[in-house]
Order: sequence, then C-alpha cells, then structure tokens
Amino acid sequence: MERKGKRKKQGRVFIPYDYEAAYNKALTDLNEWFVEQMFSHGKKVVYALKEITAGEQFEIEIYPQFRKMDDVPKEGQRVVKDNSKAQKNLNDKNARKYVERLINQNFGDRDIWLTLTYDDDHLPPDGDIDAAIKNMQNYIRRVNYQRKKRGLPNAKYVYVTEYNEEAEIRWHHHIVMDGALDMDVVEKCWNQSSRNEVRRLQKDENGLTGMSRYMVKEKKRIKSEKRWNSSQGLQDPNIKVVHSKQQERGKGSYKPIGKYVDGMVKNQDTIREVLAGWYPEFDFTDAGVYYNDFNYMFYINARMRRKKDNEKATEEKARAHPDDSAFDSGGNDRPHAHGSSGEK
Repeated sequence: MERKGKRKKQGRVFIPYDYEAAYNKALTDLNEWFVEQMFSHGKKVVYALKEITAGEQFEIEIYPQFRKMDDVPKEGQRVVKDNSKAQKNLNDKNARKYVERLINQNFGDRDIWLTLTYDDDHLPPDGDIDAAIKNMQNYIRRVNYQRKKRGLPNAKYVYVTEYNEEAEIRWHHHIVMDGALDMDVVEKCWNQSSRNEVRRLQKDENGLTGMSRYMVKEKKRIKSEKRWNSSQGLQDPNIKVVHSKQQERGKGSYKPIGKYVDGMVKNQDTIREVLAGWYPEFDFTDAGVYYNDFNYMFYINARMRRKKDNEKATEEKARAHPDDSAFDSGGNDRPHAHGSSGEK
C-alpha cells in the first residue's frame, strides 16, 4: 500500500538584487533600431511583477529574476530586501523609497508637517548627529506628554534630520506627524527656536510623494549617520509579487508577465492600456522603461493612484481617522503642505 505523506513542492528560488540599479538607462534614449537589436540578443527569462500599495498610491515594478548573482548586471549585484528598516542613513535610494511609501501609507490630509530649526543659542555642534537626534527624542517626549494629558495615544511620526556643513545648511528636522494634537501645542513643544513651520498636509494627485521626496532628497551624508526615524506601530506598505496576470481582471487565462513586457517596451504608450486592464480601480499617473546592455533586459516602473470614487479609499480613510473630534479646530487656519511642496 502506498504511504501517504506530504511531498514538499519545490518552488523557484530567485535571489534578491538591486534591479533599479541594474537597469538604469532610460529606453527613451534609444531609437527603434537599437530596441529591436536588444530583442534579438535577449535571452528568455522569468519576469516578476511587484505591486506596492501605500495608502492611495500604487506602484508596479516589473523586472527579470535570476538564481545566480553572476547573471545580474554588475551595477545591481547586491542583495536588497523589501522594507529594510535597518537602512536608516538615507544614502540608499531604496531606503528613500521606503520612507516615501511609509509616509503615504500612514498619513493624510488631516495630519501635519513640521520643519523644526535652531537658533544660535541651541545649535548642535558641527557634525554632532547624536545631539540633534537627542533633541528630537526629547521633543517627541514632550509631544506625547501633552497628548497623554488630553487622553490621546502617543504620536505617529516619521522624521528626517538634515545638516550639511559644506553646503552651509544648518541643523533642522522635517517631521510628519498625525494631526490629533492642536498644531500650536505641537509647535510649542519645540524649545530650540521660535522660527519653525507647521502646516496641515494636503494630498495632490501623487498623494504625499512630492512632500516626502523633499524630506528624503539625496544629500551628501556620512554613511553611518542615521538621518531618519519613525514611531512604532506604523503600517508597512503592502507588497505583493506575482508572475502572471490576466489581460483584464476576471477575464481570460493568466499569462506570464514576460509575455506583456515586449509590447510595453516596443510601444510605451500601451503601458497605460495594460495597467488599466490589470488594475481598473486605479488611475494611471506615469511610467518609465529602463534597460541594461549587459543582458538586454528591461525594468518597468509605473505609478497609479486609487480612483477618488472608489469606496475602499473612503473606508480606509475612515479607519485611519475614526474620531473627527480628536482634531482641534483651532489649528485649521494654518497653511497646507501639499504633496508636491518644495518649500523648506
């Protein structure tokens, strides 16, 4: 009699690598003849589709997968894991992308953005990142003390510390915080300067991506400096990786992602059409196609936004802010910080 038992299914094991660095040349720089030549030299490969949901913002990343690092273009030969919270120094673009998504996932129009500065009497010594971080930790304690007095939970926040001696940029901090506490009280908790900016957030067509990119913009930083931090309990962006899709959701058979890549590369105008079939609840924002002549393969990145009339968006917003009474109307006359703001 045949013994019954569980047979372990052997799946495909692919190595994580920095595909954005590996495919960093924009396809728009090539003419059609060169693109056709790349298809004739390219090898068959498995393409993955990564879906990243962060609040109302949605991104897709299509990239080839490999089992050996030797098959990866040299520029991308390093292991990169999703949502690596250890990347606190913001030197790495993947860490910056994570912070952008973290902000979009956890904050919205009723939350606040602060820029906290120092006067000459309180300015931390040049290069003393530990002193600057300690000031922020003390500030958060004072905010949470005020919240506790009012029966509010501890603050949700993400903050970035900026300083560049060579560029003569004084110490300052950008912080996104939930808006349950009155903005005047939030500002008064900072006792290092009286010249600060506090404003209510306001999403634009890209959510809070523009504002968050300003916060984490690339700067010359010492590698070991931990320039950003966040409160506990924030929700990570939702990430899902698939290898096949129906041409339209709920219709037809599933096809490997690689079957769609050729068409999207040859005619980038079709990317919008393909994504509309895959994700009917989102509106298309923009997309880009990149390549590497090491292996003649491609990386496709696209951004979308949840449609305003989608019921799920309303439900998620209600869950994020279940009690409107927690927001004091006394701060509503402050200016708004839009998602694409570039002010300091």
